[in-house]
Amino acid sequence: MRILLIHRWFWPDAPPYASMLRSIGRQLVADGHEVTVLTAQPSYNRATKVEKRPAVEELDGMTVRRTWLFPESKRNYFMRALNMLLFMASVRRTIRKARGEHAFGSVMASTMPPVMVAGTARRAAQKTGAAFYYHMMDIYPEIALVSGMKKEGWLTRWLARIDARTCEQARKVVVLSEDMRDAIAARRLDVGNVAIQNNFRLESFQDQAPPSLPESLQKPEGSFRLLFAGNLGRFQGLEQVLEAMHLVHQDLPQLRLDFLGEGHGRQRLEEQAGEMLGKQVFFHGYLPIEQAAQMVDTADLSLVSLQQDIIRYAYPSKTMTCLAEGSPLLAMVEEDSVLARMVREEQVGYVAPQNDPQALADVLRAAAGASEETRREQGQRAKALAERAFTAKAALPFWSQLLG
Repeated sequence: MRILLIHRWFWPDAPPYASMLRSIGRQLVADGHEVTVLTAQPSYNRATKVEKRPAVEELDGMTVRRTWLFPESKRNYFMRALNMLLFMASVRRTIRKARGEHAFGSVMASTMPPVMVAGTARRAAQKTGAAFYYHMMDIYPEIALVSGMKKEGWLTRWLARIDARTCEQARKVVVLSEDMRDAIAARRLDVGNVAIQNNFRLESFQDQAPPSLPESLQKPEGSFRLLFAGNLGRFQGLEQVLEAMHLVHQDLPQLRLDFLGEGHGRQRLEEQAGEMLGKQVFFHGYLPIEQAAQMVDTADLSLVSLQQDIIRYAYPSKTMTCLAEGSPLLAMVEEDSVLARMVREEQVGYVAPQNDPQALADVLRAAAGASEETRREQGQRAKALAERAFTAKAALPFWSQLLG
């Protein structure tokens, strides 16, 4: 069967799904399918923008087609909207031009860019008789509303109608958790076509061993490293974490908070760190997946934090990498969420409430004061959980069955 996979960002770009989609596509090729990936040039951040790829290339047996888009920045909303329209046009053209023996039997789109790309792919697939699959990594427009990105109005209601129709008419909608499935049900939609399959630890596609961590990223002797690896954006509630650090930094001098990643919130967070910046709070920028995993391996505790209600509409992919590296988790999410229940039931870390810096400070004191044996056992359980549930080996059979 000919299968088309659609996502704005694809390996070697930075977002986790960019690498995850390569693993899925490679598995489908191994299953005997003819796989095409429709994407764009690497562009997610400053580090990946410099790497240009051919417009068409063969990779792991897949054909990767990269449509041309204008250079853009996250603050240039006009150019981002224009690029979304260009990408949508490329999606429509790619699906509808493939006719006869070259027609796609299955088309899968993710939620980035949100709503409109999946809606375009769904309509084009219907015109050609292809089965459409919707991989909902995030649920829009709900996530934009609860995060404060958008205010409810005619635009969000219009987007909600489009996305509801895409969910209704998809052969299968794949979400990452029971929380996300419940969010689809809250739209008053039938969830009979909704499947739950969480993400998996990102695979390395490097032919050689990655360079070791530079000395500046090594964990200092005697310190307790709390690590946040990911986008420094609006969804993570990191301001609350820094407030908690201000409460404990004097009585926990060994505690250090390392931020690994980029985002529009970095400058604001650096300002909030104040006198702790460069002493107990450090910003390291973006690292390739292979080196980022090495740094996670040095963490005593890995932070997975989200603003209130975000966990209903998304699931942090960094969770899998942290568990696989044997790093206990500090989950700052709702107590009744799937993620919080997993952390408690599997005994792989701690759960802290959102919007309560004092409670988070108490959790940090408890974690930093735990014995070495407790940390070691948490790490061992984390690795075992990742191996059981969150590896490519565990997850890829689902995609073989779904799309095959």
